[in-house]
Amino acid sequence: MLNNKNIAALIATASLSVSGSALAAPIQQVLLSEDFQGVSGVTTANPVRTIANILANNPTELSGSPLATFSNTGNGNASQAAFNVRAGNNAIDGNSGTPTLGNTTFDNFFGAAANQFLVIGDEGGNLGGAPNGGTNATASSTMSLRFTLDAVTLAQPKLLTISFDYVFDANNTANNDTFVAELILTDNSIINLLSFAAPSVTTRGTFDVSLAYPTFDAGYINFYLVEGSGNGSSAVGLDNIRVTAVPEPGALALLGIGLFGLGVLRRRG
Repeated sequence: MLNNKNIAALIATASLSVSGSALAAPIQQVLLSEDFQGVSGVTTANPVRTIANILANNPTELSGSPLATFSNTGNGNASQAAFNVRAGNNAIDGNSGTPTLGNTTFDNFFGAAANQFLVIGDEGGNLGGAPNGGTNATASSTMSLRFTLDAVTLAQPKLLTISFDYVFDANNTANNDTFVAELILTDNSIINLLSFAAPSVTTRGTFDVSLAYPTFDAGYINFYLVEGSGNGSSAVGLDNIRVTAVPEPGALALLGIGLFGLGVLRRRG
């Protein structure tokens, strides 16, 4: 029969076991991690390096085998050059500080020169450049960049965590272009993560969400920008894209049940 001394010893043993294993960070599987720091060749003399160039010459410098696609109607003029990596001090990032729409920069959101980030929707030095959605009545340009997620091999995944830093900005206050971030499942259905119908001073920050995993099987994370007719230019900046499968911390739950049982035994004793 358990006495108080035996119960105390069992609790101490359980506590040691948990502190050595279950209380440690749960084992996770990273499905995608890209901060663009591994991309070489971004210099003052060569400030914009396109995704197409990186994949053609140094494909291992990017995670998730990114697929850049675009489409134009009317005189919209998007091209592969609209997908590129730049240094933090690039002109499109700027250094104005307080977020203001229409100043042709991301207000230094991505920081110092050493920090590299991704741009979708601009191939020049600031938000006033190409491409744009054109001027014809039905013109538009759609630019999409899709990253493939690793297949989940983690036993009993319970959550999928998704995070990234983003800026969506334009070169005029009347712009109503669209930016969307979405999760594409293996059955081609879509979970909308983030959606803006127009840029503003608040369309920048860090997106972070946890989704219940058992209800889906994720295949890709996709970012796209639609520039409409006559809206001027806009662009999206992205950094620190991370997708992780996380298990349920079952050991902690088991410990709670065990300690509850010990408590019952102690009261009965």
